Amino acid sequence: MSEQDDGYTQVALQWGDFDISVQYALCWLSGPMCHIELRCDEPLPVTETGYRSIFLAKGILKDEVFSFVSTLLDEAAQGNAWQRHMADRRQLKLF
Repeated sequence: MSEQDDGYTQVALQWGDFDISVQYALCWLSGPMCHIELRCDEPLPVTETGYRSIFLAKGILKDEVFSFVSTLLDEAAQGNAWQRHMADRRQLKLF
C-alpha cells in the first residue's frame, strides 16, 4: 500500500488470475465523496475495458476498500456474461 501526494492510496489486489491496481481516496477533493479506481490489463466482471471509476458517499467504506472491491467483483462474476467470458478465455482460438 502506498499513499500518494494527491490523497489517493494505491494497493495491489490479486483477484483470481487477475492483477488489479486499486487506487482510492476516502475523502475525494476534500468533499463528501469517496473515489475508487480499478485498473487491470484485462476485462473484469465490472468493466469490459479493465478500468472502472466508482464514487460513493463518504463514510460508507471507512477503511474497507479491499473488502468492498472483492465483494463487488465476486458478485458481478456470478453473471452469465462473465461466465461466458471466462469460458471463452479458457478456450483456445485459432483466429
